[in-house]
Amino acid sequence: MNDIRNGSGLRAARFSERAVDLPEPVERVARGRVALWLAIAALAGGVMMGLELAAFRLYAPYFGYSVYVWGSMISVVMAALSAGYAVGGRLADGAQPESALYRVVLTCAVYQLAVLYFSPALLRALEQQGEFFGAGAATLLIFAPTMMALAATGPLIVRLCAKAAQIGSAAGSVYALSTAGGMAGIVVTSFGLLPHAGTHATLQVLCAVSFAAAGAGLATRIRYPALVLAIGGAILCAPGPGWSQNTLWTGESAYNLIRVVRRGTRTMLLLNHKSSVHTIREEADLWTGSYYDLFALGPLLVRTDRALVLGMGAGQSIASMRVTAPRAAIDAVEIDPVVVRAAIQWFGLDPSRPGLRIHVADARPWLLKNRDHYDLVQIDLYQGGPFIPFYLVTKEFFDLVREHMTGGGVVMMNVFDAGPKQELLAATAATLGSVLPSVMVLPGAGHNYMLMGFAARQTIDEVRARIAKAPQGATAQAGSLWAMSDRAAPIFTDDRAPVEEMTRRMFAAAVR
Repeated sequence: MNDIRNGSGLRAARFSERAVDLPEPVERVARGRVALWLAIAALAGGVMMGLELAAFRLYAPYFGYSVYVWGSMISVVMAALSAGYAVGGRLADGAQPESALYRVVLTCAVYQLAVLYFSPALLRALEQQGEFFGAGAATLLIFAPTMMALAATGPLIVRLCAKAAQIGSAAGSVYALSTAGGMAGIVVTSFGLLPHAGTHATLQVLCAVSFAAAGAGLATRIRYPALVLAIGGAILCAPGPGWSQNTLWTGESAYNLIRVVRRGTRTMLLLNHKSSVHTIREEADLWTGSYYDLFALGPLLVRTDRALVLGMGAGQSIASMRVTAPRAAIDAVEIDPVVVRAAIQWFGLDPSRPGLRIHVADARPWLLKNRDHYDLVQIDLYQGGPFIPFYLVTKEFFDLVREHMTGGGVVMMNVFDAGPKQELLAATAATLGSVLPSVMVLPGAGHNYMLMGFAARQTIDEVRARIAKAPQGATAQAGSLWAMSDRAAPIFTDDRAPVEEMTRRMFAAAVR
């Protein structure tokens, strides 16, 4: 009897063990509902990544383009995603996860719509808080609630899809589609919406996609055509950034928010931030009183038959150079095609003029492909604000520039440094001096300095004698020339070039 009971117990235990390993039964859920849940997962991923890209462009006129803006924004976004996943998990364990999903997506869409209306005023209010606190606070108020809602959809959809499949398969499908949607959002936003439609239109499209996702889920519960029309009208009527009255033209590209403004007799090219002036054209006179005028000195320092311009902007440095070298053959490199279009339309640049070739390209990759040599190289490379892209101020970059210079050539580089210690200017000069035998500095207007490096050794007296022959407008703001040799200054390399950190310290010191 004991053997029978023991045998039965053993068989029961084995059956129990097998029962534990059996898959849990799944419900029969209409395929249409499952497809909708998975589509929402993909759309949420796409909207999430699209908003991150749009946020960086939205902030540029107020906080500039720098790694600090990226870092501040992304850290707040990651915190919002963490909170959203936790909230989504709680909602998924509730009694009505499907209704909760559609309410979360609708909340996300409504908040995006509100952002279209209040973000310009909020950004103007936070502008003075700087690239870390200002951008962080803006992200917390403008994008964090939306990101939380989008993140919360993940756990909800996993719970819902688990009704029609095993939990592992459901989670894998949701995360895979969310990631694929994010990839699509990156491609569509960065290659399509932002450069061709603009930041404001991109935010409108992402808002409309969120409403469409919410509406698809709520369609069986709510039928209010008038409400749909009202929402569509509200999205289309959302106010744009509201440029100042002196704005003549605006454009947007893959690289910059571009504005052409008129101030008195001056036409200016602004990239991203309102204080980021990249070209000045004076209608009353050729000379602007700014550092652009100093580029006329290049052909006086060396005989200039061929010149290379890296960072053309709207072409004012070319206009200055042509005063002293009207017959020079010029290759001008500008990364932004919309800036080139603005230069032609608003600043009198004639691309058909003999001796001028315009290349739309990044300066350093262009140098790698080009094999020509130049007597004069102009460098004025800034990334839509006070920041020099680090890879365009390193020893490796200047080595490339040296390879394109003739034996008696000169490189002239604009460097902005408002710091009391001028550590950015000193480090840039030290880096250039590690490649060229003679490096000198000519102060320009304001906090701009013209850094000059010679392929052949020169003396201060020789260079001063040549500058003395310059037209009066080119030297009005020149001040005195000095040789730059700070042995304590670091040399920038591709491996380490703390340009952004130096620029940040420079502005912090200027505020104090």
